[in-house]
Amino acid sequence: MRRWVLAGGLFALAGLLAGKPPAADVGVPGRTTPRPLYGVNWQGSLGLVRVDRDTLRPLAGPRIPLVREPLGWSFAPDRSRMVLGSTARGARLRLIDLRSMRSLGDVVVTRRGSGVATAWAGPRRVLAVVVTPGCCGAGDTIVAGVDAGRRRVVWRRMLGGSLQAGERFRGGLLLVLGPRGRSVGASRLVQVGPRGGIRSAALPEIRSGTESRGRVTESWNPGLAVDRSSGRAFVVQAQAPVAEVELSTFQVRSHPLGLGARAADAVVGPTRHALWLGRGLLAITGSDSSSSTGDAEGGGSGRAAPAGLTLVETRSWSARTIDPRTTDAVLVSDTLLASSFLFDSLSQRTLGSGLTGYSVYGRRKFHIHGEAPIPGVQPLGMKALVGRLNGATLIDARSGRELRRFRRFTMSLLAGDAPFHY
Repeated sequence: MRRWVLAGGLFALAGLLAGKPPAADVGVPGRTTPRPLYGVNWQGSLGLVRVDRDTLRPLAGPRIPLVREPLGWSFAPDRSRMVLGSTARGARLRLIDLRSMRSLGDVVVTRRGSGVATAWAGPRRVLAVVVTPGCCGAGDTIVAGVDAGRRRVVWRRMLGGSLQAGERFRGGLLLVLGPRGRSVGASRLVQVGPRGGIRSAALPEIRSGTESRGRVTESWNPGLAVDRSSGRAFVVQAQAPVAEVELSTFQVRSHPLGLGARAADAVVGPTRHALWLGRGLLAITGSDSSSSTGDAEGGGSGRAAPAGLTLVETRSWSARTIDPRTTDAVLVSDTLLASSFLFDSLSQRTLGSGLTGYSVYGRRKFHIHGEAPIPGVQPLGMKALVGRLNGATLIDARSGRELRRFRRFTMSLLAGDAPFHY
């Protein structure tokens, strides 16, 4: 299961990692009219508000009440509207007019399952991704096309596999699917177009899915990154070569890197994340979970280990690990911000390694926050909001300089489309 639940009760669900802003978004010079920033305020009643870009506090003005925490939101191409999923029973979307800050109404996509992601395929068309039975990437995956003007579903596609990773691409979706139900096996990359057209490529070397074996749950979560300029997708997994997919032809090439899982015992939970950096560079991070059965009364126990931060040159397919302690990374203003957040059930401790900034070529630029676990990093133009267990800090992403400190941060910032998390 993908984990982005922020710890300690200090942050709301989905807290800091609330989406990647466009390159021309918050804090980027050269824009005469900066784009508005939005957030879900968790103080008092739940509601969508406009947010001050400098103080990250709610602005005075209209507030749109929300019944439940939002999931899988995305912005219309002109950012005049947005669509929000929710954790309500069944997959339901809420359309919002951001200029007037009012709700336009709801669309029931399916009666069962959970809506985990959306994408705008045009001014009036929204694609919604639904997983059933509604938890943890297990079960089956449905993609629906929604007419945003008439607020009705116009088509549905049953994809026949569990959702493992996803990216928006050219008005459609790229999805990594594993076996149906609770099992571990080979993956597929599926492209769903704006009108519901489907293309698929088998990825036999990329294992994914979740399966219970006695008291041990085996869970394999692959990562997906897309080079939009060249039209290539990269799917990564522990103990497997990188799968490179040419999206014009869906031809698959396999590139061994010799990167295995780092956990000492039998790996039952490898998770990988992939991040396209440009310049022909791919970053791979993640974590590995291992398990020992323990005694009959004590039950099983587990240990988590970082997979590290590895940079891959996709022209020569050479790879080097620049930070062995990393579990997560995000690219902000040409700086790769590397961090870790792990819970070790044997020691009952939350582990981390602070925040380190690297150039895209792997040169270390700065390190802050010592050995602190970092629950999430939110890109905000040339700034980044860095979550900690005892608060949050707003930093200059290029230098690591602290700009503002928050003892509590009770809001989820919606700077851009929500990432795919399950």
